[in-house]
Amino acid sequence: MKRLLCLLLICMIWLPCGGAGCFAHAQNAPSRHNSPTTPAAPAPLGPFTPLKNAPFITVVTEEWPPYNYSEGDTVKGVVTEVVQAVMERAKLDYRIDVLPWARSYKLAQTRRNVMIYSIFRLPSRESLFQWISVPDLAVKMYLFKPRHRDDIRIASLEEAKGYKVGVTRETSTHHYLREKGFEDGVNLVTLPGETQNILMTRSGVERTDLSTGDTLSLARCLRLMELPEDYLEQLLPLFQKDIYLAFGTKTSPEVVDTVRQAVQSLTLDGTLATILRKHYKVF
Repeated sequence: MKRLLCLLLICMIWLPCGGAGCFAHAQNAPSRHNSPTTPAAPAPLGPFTPLKNAPFITVVTEEWPPYNYSEGDTVKGVVTEVVQAVMERAKLDYRIDVLPWARSYKLAQTRRNVMIYSIFRLPSRESLFQWISVPDLAVKMYLFKPRHRDDIRIASLEEAKGYKVGVTRETSTHHYLREKGFEDGVNLVTLPGETQNILMTRSGVERTDLSTGDTLSLARCLRLMELPEDYLEQLLPLFQKDIYLAFGTKTSPEVVDTVRQAVQSLTLDGTLATILRKHYKVF
């Protein structure tokens, strides 16, 4: 009898929990080979688990170097490399299409299993997309004038409303300026991309007075267009926003969560930081 009581006490000490819930957990758990008299070590964080029966994902973006751009049949850029790493980690079949921004934006908003990048999260867009944050990716947007336009004097955004401002159609800058009271066809000229935006400010053309963009992207555009690197003069900061990946609301939350978990996995193992260091060192 004493021997039986001792055995019962030992079992009570080593069992991690009691009741039906504990037995249910034990029955569903994978088999382990721990010693029955040694407490189990905490399980390490497992590998990323891909989504079963995952759909094909169409990824859309625009020409916005150095973040995302095409060279021949290859899509490049710092955010493109992040997206490629994310989709590989998520084990999702995909392709990347480089399109005019307005078309990419509409496709992502209206079609299932279409992911868009690089996109800024604005109040006017909040309910239109399911958002995926990418740590340490942010861009600051500015208002610029051509350096040869000595007649332009602006100290505030309100004063800029007296000029024609070039914006890439349906971009965050376009939406931001409309939210600030600018109007299409009045003081906003919508264009397909940054190259056209710069061209419209050229002497002899001057369909626009002011341009918008970020310093890294515009510097690259100016080099490709063989214009002086100081062709544009920075006037006013507009906003700074983090870069996101996003799906429209028609895509299943399971797909979105799979991509979100892949981003988190790349962040935890240092892959994301490695990609960013490589590119920003070049910049």
